[in-house]
Amino acid sequence: MVGGFLGAGKTTLVNHLIRSLPHRLGVIVNEFGAVGVDGALIERLQDDVTELTAGCLCCTGRDDLVRALVEIGLRPQKPDAVIVELSGVADPTPVLATLLDRAVRAAFRVVTLVAVVDARHALTTLRDHPEAARQLAYAGVVVLNKTDVADPAQLDHAEAVLRGVNPLARVVRVERGQLDAAALLARDDFSGDPDLSAAGTVAVHTPGLRSFVLRATRPLDPYAWQRFMTTYLLSRPAEVLRAKGFLDLHGYPQRVIFQAVRDLFTADAWEPGNGESELVVIGRGLDRPEYEAAFAACMVPEA
Repeated sequence: MVGGFLGAGKTTLVNHLIRSLPHRLGVIVNEFGAVGVDGALIERLQDDVTELTAGCLCCTGRDDLVRALVEIGLRPQKPDAVIVELSGVADPTPVLATLLDRAVRAAFRVVTLVAVVDARHALTTLRDHPEAARQLAYAGVVVLNKTDVADPAQLDHAEAVLRGVNPLARVVRVERGQLDAAALLARDDFSGDPDLSAAGTVAVHTPGLRSFVLRATRPLDPYAWQRFMTTYLLSRPAEVLRAKGFLDLHGYPQRVIFQAVRDLFTADAWEPGNGESELVVIGRGLDRPEYEAAFAACMVPEA
């Protein structure tokens, strides 16, 4: 199971595992937003990727998780291993309770929980978001990711804090999720009969965290979109924690897959445009009508 707060690099790690492991893999991706983006970013697996967007697995999605595992187990060509990628705001405790139920363990074995941590934002994330602390507390492996954009003193401090929260976990420093995939799959951190009762099964989330989807039915004016991106996303790193989606920009033949983590973003050509755009925004204290009106104003006028 792969956890980590919003934008830490979970999907990048999952893709590295897919490329590195000589196994047939299944992937279950859970997203906090109602539009699945991460599933489209998973490489090579096609029908072996299951997206769960009805809610966090720790809250409303636990039945969906069991159902997805049953469906995977009934496939004619069963995968050798299944990777469960949690949403960025998932509390792993209820999910682990589900996976470690005797009925589920009769068919599946949980080898480890990986917590991916953004090296630049490790301290503020742990301070401000209780679900991130729980992901770390139960992890067998902590991946301190994006070390290429953090200075050495920052990395040393972050690792010391992480080891203080979970001294039993293996902490590895990586760039772009590049770790030893075979060693990860060989772990057995939940053997025996684990007892999670002390932690309870009620998910703990950051107060005020919400997600909504912005939609446009006509192409976006590139200049208007750039103003929106700067004003409503990148200039509000404390409020807008994550944004991701597919954008159809006027004059461009392909849609763009856009991803932002606080004040950093990427935009890459994706599939042929269809005139429509969808953008998931996740953050705190956001005025949804304000965002909807501003996003709608980015659309080119009707002909």
